[in-house]
Amino acid sequence: MTQQPTVPGRTDGREPPRHHPVEWVRSHLSRRRGVAAPDGVPDGANDVLERLATLPLSVWSYRFDDESVRHLGPMAQDFAATFGLGSSDRSIAPVDANGVCMAGVQALYRRLVAVEAELERIRESRSPADAE
Repeated sequence: MTQQPTVPGRTDGREPPRHHPVEWVRSHLSRRRGVAAPDGVPDGANDVLERLATLPLSVWSYRFDDESVRHLGPMAQDFAATFGLGSSDRSIAPVDANGVCMAGVQALYRRLVAVEAELERIRESRSPADAE
């Protein structure tokens, strides 16, 4: 039995992803090539976590919001300088912010698992006399 493609032009769903035409045009016309960070792009989740710990956070209101509406987060310039991600230091792309958050959570999870394992080793190595 022949498998019918779920998307026209795809036969098994394993074709490499193509750039969305609108994004390609936007990128091509803007000639944006990415921002640079002094330390380059992070090389792993632990590096992301270390940089995330130094990222300044601010509270602000947009001009179009009522002054009672407050927002919390990094400034785009600080984010670009810290991570070297995105095409501009004037805005933070949601995909980059999400990626940084996910990498940070993964690094924290691995550290937590290591601390729990070490704690368990310490508990097992204690003699019953030490417990009293």
